[in-house]
Amino acid sequence: MLRVPIWHDDWLKSLPQGEVLDFAIIWDEDHDTRVIEPIEEMYFAGLLAPVRFIGERKGTLSILIGSETAAWDEKTRRNYHAAVNRISQRLDDPWPVIVAPVFGSGPEASIVQGEPDEIATYLKNILLLWKLSRRPAREHLRDQRIKRFDPPPEQQAWQQERVWRDVSDEDIPF
Repeated sequence: MLRVPIWHDDWLKSLPQGEVLDFAIIWDEDHDTRVIEPIEEMYFAGLLAPVRFIGERKGTLSILIGSETAAWDEKTRRNYHAAVNRISQRLDDPWPVIVAPVFGSGPEASIVQGEPDEIATYLKNILLLWKLSRRPAREHLRDQRIKRFDPPPEQQAWQQERVWRDVSDEDIPF
């Protein structure tokens, strides 16, 4: 799972404020790290926002886009595919590209080996367990503060007092 800041929505329209995107790399048997290069290029081109899964299998770069993009018209999907394909073809080792909705019909089966219903279950579990999606940066920051361990305020004050007060003779145990 990767997390990146983004400035576009799933329709690739500018957002008034940055958000974070969580998406997953699905590794195949050979764990080909060359998949990182197109991800970086897509990031700098502003094309990651709709991505939920990305992976390489049998020499093909598969990009599975979120269900929010199911409403994309054919022209939008073609333009997105063309933009990602241009990136892929500029790589040192170019790959053909498949762009499909996560739970659409057909091509998503190429991201991992298995029966279509098993692949759908596998991807759905990852999507739900890792909460893959875009979300406001403020929400992400709030969640991170909650996860950090900060002692309660009264304990923080006690620790601060302990650090800053002067040591007197009565504090010495002998």
